[in-house]
Amino acid sequence: MDNSSKTILIFLFIIVLLFLLHILQSILLPLFLAFFVAAIFQPIVIFLKRIKIPTFISITLIVIFIFAVFFGIFLVVQSTMSDIIAESEYLSKQITSRVNDIFAWANSTFGSKLSFNRLYKQIIKQMDTAWISQRASDVFGWLSSFTGSTVMFFLYLAVLLSGMANYKKFFEYVEDFQPDGKILKSYEKIQKVISSYMVIKSILNIIMALITYVVCVSFGVKFALFWSFITFIVSFIPTIGSVVSTAFPGLMAVIQFDSFNAVLVFLGILIAAHFIMGNIVEPIIMGTNMSINTLTVIFGLVFWGFIWGIPGMMLSVPLLVVFKIALEQFTSLSIFSRLMGVPDKKASNPT
Repeated sequence: MDNSSKTILIFLFIIVLLFLLHILQSILLPLFLAFFVAAIFQPIVIFLKRIKIPTFISITLIVIFIFAVFFGIFLVVQSTMSDIIAESEYLSKQITSRVNDIFAWANSTFGSKLSFNRLYKQIIKQMDTAWISQRASDVFGWLSSFTGSTVMFFLYLAVLLSGMANYKKFFEYVEDFQPDGKILKSYEKIQKVISSYMVIKSILNIIMALITYVVCVSFGVKFALFWSFITFIVSFIPTIGSVVSTAFPGLMAVIQFDSFNAVLVFLGILIAAHFIMGNIVEPIIMGTNMSINTLTVIFGLVFWGFIWGIPGMMLSVPLLVVFKIALEQFTSLSIFSRLMGVPDKKASNPT
């Protein structure tokens, strides 16, 4: 087979693979998420096994803990939705006032004759019974999909945790007890890097969420707990996570505050906190463990966002690390692994 034929086959294989990743999202996304969570708790399972605690007990405790976290998230979202409904009249009044201010400024600046009331009536006309029914159907479909994915996640997690307790024996068997153990070494490297990343990133996100909560409470911004929860979640998204987590409480501040200076101070504090955490603290703590350059991170963010949406964007960095380590195992593909990484600072300069 000539090189041109191989290139065409590889290109077709990549297209089919991307298509399958997108189509099988409901199956693969919970699986990958379960793997990353299991990688965090694998050392705990192994430790509990060493002190003679049965594996099924340790797995049960871990699953219960994670379920409690999910339930806590549900309570936060439910409480916030109830608060929003209770504050709906106030929020509607404030939003209308702010939009009218914007329209008045635009009219005085550009000499236009924009009217919020006219725009509002046009929007209401579009929201007929059929539109409302369709939106309700969309919400119901999303909830059904989320429930199914959650059930699959916990099933995957339980299976992976039970297998990870004896992972060395399994990989030794797969490699036919070869002394070099490349697959075993690759897995251990992936597990170590992913576990380190997920734990450190989660701790940093919790710190940033606490900062957001304290700042929101100090300025009297409503739904402070919800904004801190949003900050924790979206901060897993590289680059744009800090922008999104600042925009939501910032928008709430714009709606609430009559003083523009108060909004600027509020946003300035949040932006400064995100900048310090993302550009100073995180690189120092993470070090070179991830070994992924900025261009690769941006490309992975776009790619996995296209394939799996927001969850894919949140998992983009761990997925890139797995892919990079896999490429390192093939001599002919190791150049692509190096292109994804960063130069070793300890490496000597040949010149």
